[in-house]
Amino acid sequence: MSQEQTVRLATTGLHCQSCSMLVKMELEDLGGVSSASADFATGITEVTYDPEQVTVDEMIAAVVRAGYGAQVA
Repeated sequence: MSQEQTVRLATTGLHCQSCSMLVKMELEDLGGVSSASADFATGITEVTYDPEQVTVDEMIAAVVRAGYGAQVA
């Protein structure tokens, strides 16, 4: 079993709390993500995950599916 890691993503296009919730829900639907929080005021999304189950690229793709932009902060 691997150690969980946390990554910070610079997320663009977040305008309100609903935007943040959509990103959080999309990320938490991924296997291997134990928690996610998106702050629309700062544009920072923090994700705690198991790197053996999910990659940062997969998390970025999930944010893009939700309609926003993301890259490692």
